[in-house]
Amino acid sequence: MTGRGDSLVRVWEWANERAASLGTAVSVRVLCDTAVARLEVSGVAVMVGSGAAWPETAESTDVLATRLAELAVTVGEGPCLDAGRDGGPVLVADLNSPSSQRRWPLFAPLAVEAGAGSLFALPMRLGAIRVGVLALHRERAAALAPAKLADSLTFAELVLRLLLDAQSANGPATEAELPLQSLQVHQATGMIAGQLDVSMDDAFARLRARAFADRRPLTELSADVVARVVRFDR
Repeated sequence: MTGRGDSLVRVWEWANERAASLGTAVSVRVLCDTAVARLEVSGVAVMVGSGAAWPETAESTDVLATRLAELAVTVGEGPCLDAGRDGGPVLVADLNSPSSQRRWPLFAPLAVEAGAGSLFALPMRLGAIRVGVLALHRERAAALAPAKLADSLTFAELVLRLLLDAQSANGPATEAELPLQSLQVHQATGMIAGQLDVSMDDAFARLRARAFADRRPLTELSADVVARVVRFDR
C-alpha cells in the first residue's frame, strides 16, 4: 500500500492515538485537533454548505479559525468559498501577498488583520455531493510541504466520512442536516426578516452588511440581535 493508502492509514492511526489518550472515539473534533498537531498548522475549521447555501461552521479548533470562517461569509469571498464553489483545493501560502490581496480584496486584508498568515481550503465532496470545506490556517505565512498537503487531503476525506456517517441513521445526508454552530445566526436572520418585513435572504444580507460595517463577527452581532440589544429598522 503506497501513496494515498499510506496517508489514510497514517492519519487514521494518529486520530486513534489522540482519541485513545482522551478516552473517547474518533470524531470530527478529534480529527481537527490531530490535524493541528500533525500538520504544523495553527488551527482548523470545518465549514459545511454548498451551492446557494452560505457555508456555516460545524467545528473549529480556535477563535481565529472561527473568525476566518465568519469573515468569508461576511464579505462573500475568500479561499474557502472558492474551494467550495469550484471543487478544488485553494492553497494560499501568504494572505498578505499582492496576488492574494488582489484576488480577495475584502477578505485577505481582514484575515491578515485578524492574525492569519496562510490559509489552505480543501473541499469535501462525495461524487456530485459537495458537503463543505476543511480550512487550515497558519499564523505565519508558509506553504504546506508536499507530504503535509497529502495528509491534509486525507484529513478532509476522513472528516467528510464522519460527517456523512453521523447522518446515516436519518437517511441521505444533506448540507442542512449536518451539525452547525451558528444557530443564533439563523435566529437573528429570522428576527431581522420580521423587523424589516423582508425575505430571509435579504435579512441575511443586511446582517452580513452590518457585521462588515461594524467590523464585528457574525455570531457576536447575531447574539445581540437575539438578545434584542441590536434592532434593525426599516
